[in-house]
Amino acid sequence: MPQLDPSTFGSQLFWLLVCFGALYLVLSFIVIPRISRTLETRAETMESDLAEAEKLRGQAEAALAAYEEALAEARSRALVLAQEMRAEVQAETDRQKAELDAQLAEQAAGADKILAAARDAAMADLKTAAAELVGDVMQAIGTDKAADGDVAKALDKVAAE
Repeated sequence: MPQLDPSTFGSQLFWLLVCFGALYLVLSFIVIPRISRTLETRAETMESDLAEAEKLRGQAEAALAAYEEALAEARSRALVLAQEMRAEVQAETDRQKAELDAQLAEQAAGADKILAAARDAAMADLKTAAAELVGDVMQAIGTDKAADGDVAKALDKVAAE
């Protein structure tokens, strides 16, 4: 085997040193700096992305706080509006009830007047009918017919009792 021939060890060691030296130089000046720059760029990108994410998280928290504040304000305005509407409806209901009560009171007063007039008319007719009945009864039992004034006085006396 020629690799194991001691006469060629010198040239083999030379070429070994040249190859390893060239490989070392290529790795040292070309490959490793590129890898280092790539790693640095990647680290910077990650840091800037993390900073941007933190900034966006802060904005999202601020937006959430503003949303919750607006929601609470809207709820309080809705509650105030509902209370105002309830008060308006209650006032309108009270006003309508008062109007209806007044109308019913007027109708009741009118009905009382009509009823009183009907009662008075019925009482007047009753007095007349009672006077005629008393006269007819007195004639039927054979006594003289009483004077209309006496019968009216007697009926007024009985009605007063």
